[in-house]
Amino acid sequence: MSDDFGTVNVSRSDRAQEIDQLRQQFRRHRESLQQLAADAPAERFASEYNRLIAEIDAAMAKVDELEPGMRPLVPPPRTIDSIADYEAKPGSSGSRVVLIAVVALIALAAVGWLIWRASSDRNKPSAAAEQTTTTTTTAAPSTATEAPEIVNVLTSMPASADYGTIRKGTRATRQFTIRNESDQPVTMQVARSACRCLFYEYVALVPPKAKETVTVTIDGARAKAGPLRETIKVTAKSDPSIATSFDVAANIQ
Repeated sequence: MSDDFGTVNVSRSDRAQEIDQLRQQFRRHRESLQQLAADAPAERFASEYNRLIAEIDAAMAKVDELEPGMRPLVPPPRTIDSIADYEAKPGSSGSRVVLIAVVALIALAAVGWLIWRASSDRNKPSAAAEQTTTTTTTAAPSTATEAPEIVNVLTSMPASADYGTIRKGTRATRQFTIRNESDQPVTMQVARSACRCLFYEYVALVPPKAKETVTVTIDGARAKAGPLRETIKVTAKSDPSIATSFDVAANIQ
């Protein structure tokens, strides 16, 4: 009988050692998961770690049920028939130990995989850090066309002329040159004077790149006594925006 009891004690001791090793593994993984949950980069990782911690706690509770002294791993011997019935019973503690061990191994494998995944995610640079914002500056085609150089179609020379002193009843004459700078003929017209004392003589049609003379006469009989100064405007008959001008000045006595 002493041999039988010795065999049972050795079996219990080995099983207690295995359970203690399993419990230590659970504790190590539980501490690792707690650290990962505290350092989790996202809420979903932290919740997943906490869920695994809860599963480890449940597994440790089941392991504690198998602790020698709290629940016998082998029922006390009674009769040969009862022992045979116990061994044949499908819910025996031996099968439960095997089942718990398998579950524990699966849980440990899952914990190890999550730890490896968390470490790899932590070492992996974030997508936001990897993406570098590159601003490609492409020169947009300029929609604004350069303003063409403004060329005066009509020019006048001289820009002004001083007739000097003109006595009442006399006349004075000066000539001005009007040049057509364009490639098209221009028909010019000279505006009337404000004093109605100026008279013009000219050929209206100015050929391309050619010039014509405008003769301007001041009639002293029509002018008022005193200084006279007027700006005479010359425009194209077809387009008034094409224009030039010159000044006349005199002293009527």
